[in-house]
Amino acid sequence: MESRDKNKLHPVIKGLRIAFVLIISLGVAAFFIKTRPHPGQKTVKNVEPLVEVVEVRKTSANMMIQTYGTVRSGENLSLMAEVKGRIVKMAPDFEEGSYFPKGSFLVRIDPRNYDLSVERFDSEMGRLDAESARIIQEQKNLRTNLKIAEEDLRLAKAEYDRNLSLAKRNVISQNQMDQTRQRWLMSSQKAQEIENALALIQPGIDLLQAQRRSVRVQQKEAGLALEKTEIFAPFDCRISKKLVERGHYVTAGTQLANIYNVGIMEVEVNIAPREVAWLNSNLESLLYLKKYPPAIARVTFDNPVKKLVWDGFVSRIKGQIEESTRTLPLVVQVKNSHPGTGLPVLPGMFVTVEIVGKRVKGLFVLPREAVREDGSVYIVKKGEVQVRHVKILRRVGNQVYAKEGLSDGDQVITLFPGVVSEGMKVRISQSEKRTGHSKEGKP
Repeated sequence: MESRDKNKLHPVIKGLRIAFVLIISLGVAAFFIKTRPHPGQKTVKNVEPLVEVVEVRKTSANMMIQTYGTVRSGENLSLMAEVKGRIVKMAPDFEEGSYFPKGSFLVRIDPRNYDLSVERFDSEMGRLDAESARIIQEQKNLRTNLKIAEEDLRLAKAEYDRNLSLAKRNVISQNQMDQTRQRWLMSSQKAQEIENALALIQPGIDLLQAQRRSVRVQQKEAGLALEKTEIFAPFDCRISKKLVERGHYVTAGTQLANIYNVGIMEVEVNIAPREVAWLNSNLESLLYLKKYPPAIARVTFDNPVKKLVWDGFVSRIKGQIEESTRTLPLVVQVKNSHPGTGLPVLPGMFVTVEIVGKRVKGLFVLPREAVREDGSVYIVKKGEVQVRHVKILRRVGNQVYAKEGLSDGDQVITLFPGVVSEGMKVRISQSEKRTGHSKEGKP
């Protein structure tokens, strides 16, 4: 009976324990809720957005025209043999890439045959000179003999005339008269023979002179051929390609090497039509550069170790617009490209060329990000945003050249969060405040 009563009380006691725990938990929770700190109330202020600006100033700048091209020599030459023969000597450093000043010895072709030709014609010239001297002396002798013969003829004629007068008076015999006449005729014949011989002297002299002129030409040709056996540098040059070796047999026209003039280095570049207006002031100066000072240029080669820079100038403009690209080809000549004047310029270098163009006054130089597509900019005036429309002259890289619409000291917004509208209140970031100046250098 008691056991049955205990079984009935056990669930009741268990339920009371659970209820007691729940009541205690609820009480503790209520205590913490009542005693928690309450958050303070703050008034939310309307904070203006922070913007970055650039302060612009009116300035003058040269319009720089940037383009690219490959360096080449303005004078390239194929060095060729002008006579035949075997190469017997070459300059010790006659190799590709070697530099030779003007007049330096390069190659010698075997000159022995040409030496013999010169000696042969020298000898022939000597023989003709001796023959000419002999004939001239013979001419002098004949003229002297002619004078004697003419005097003898005159005496013989006088004697004949005297005897003829005596014969008419029968003073002398017919035999004496015949002897006198025979002597006169013999003197006349002798004088005539000397005159004939003297008349043949001049044609002989003319023939010798003609032969001498012919031999003289051959002598000069032989001397010229002998000179051509030695080849010298025609200008300050560098060998770009070597094509022969010592011992090779060459004929006239055989190519020995390719060389280029190191003193004339050029870069051919193409200018877009929109850039042509900034190159020179008018069409005449474009077509007739020789009448005007050449445009200054700067040539830059981006070496991995060091950037190399040379001065240059626009030497000429090609005669027509490129049909495929519709660009104007210019030739820029590099100054100080000679190996002895510093860092040499080598053909094949891909370089950047900056041509100094027209100088424009009253410009405002703006960052590209500050100018909208419609040509408007945002400026900050007394803490408010204002919209200004500017006249854009040129966009180059990260810069925009503008005129009109701005004033000195205007603060142009370059970076702003979100959307900006006219009249909006903004704050200027003091750490990002910049001054707008042109990066274009003066010529």
